[in-house]
Amino acid sequence: LPKKPTAMQLALARGYRWLAMLESGEMKTMRELAAREGVDSSYVSRMINLTLLPPWTIASILDDTLPDDAILFDHRALPVSRPPRAARGGSSLRWKSPTDRPSAATA
Repeated sequence: LPKKPTAMQLALARGYRWLAMLESGEMKTMRELAAREGVDSSYVSRMINLTLLPPWTIASILDDTLPDDAILFDHRALPVSRPPRAARGGSSLRWKSPTDRPSAATA
């Protein structure tokens, strides 16, 4: 009996299938694709991003030799409720006190 595909193998196949649908024009946008598939557009994006992995990583996924501790998506690093301050138009730098800031003459 053939071995059941792993979750990573299925995700990679899904990413390539969805990428092909976008490239062929069958689907116009990731949002449209996500709605048709009944998933969030960020999920579609993450699956499609798997197609950009280095060839040796893809081979490891397909051969099921990817180490168990490999991390492809670190959700802890993603902003949950608010974008980074720089994306809201402010500086992302934090100063301990006003005297730590560079003066206009030195900046």
